[in-house]
Amino acid sequence: MKKKLSLNLSLPLFIVSLLFLLVVFVAVFRTLDLQPYSISKQTNIKAEKQIALKIGENDETLILDEVGNVLISYTKEQENFVSTVTKVLARDRKKIGILENSNVVLRLSQNNRLSIFDPKTKREIDLASFGADNIQVFFDLFN
Repeated sequence: MKKKLSLNLSLPLFIVSLLFLLVVFVAVFRTLDLQPYSISKQTNIKAEKQIALKIGENDETLILDEVGNVLISYTKEQENFVSTVTKVLARDRKKIGILENSNVVLRLSQNNRLSIFDPKTKREIDLASFGADNIQVFFDLFN
């Protein structure tokens, strides 16, 4: 009888202990902002280009190279997908208190998917789901 009682109590205690350790592990992993060793962010990248996306003084949308030269400019009347991405990036930065404009990284992966990585917010926007016509301007920046 004593053996049966001991076995019945140890299984729930074991399960609770495992769940507790799992929660602690996840909390430490997230708190320290660790990344899994098995996932390399750089292995899938074919090409990268630093650009800046900016809304100008006259509400025009600008794509600048890494030193600030204007590559492409859209007037307020020509608002398009680039304007939307620029505003989303600015909004995300404003949410965490970053007000200055800085470069983002345009990435082309091995499977020809485009993304924009913002080093300030650590956010990456996958552009593939927005359609080929919308993202063609970003593909053209690699040529």
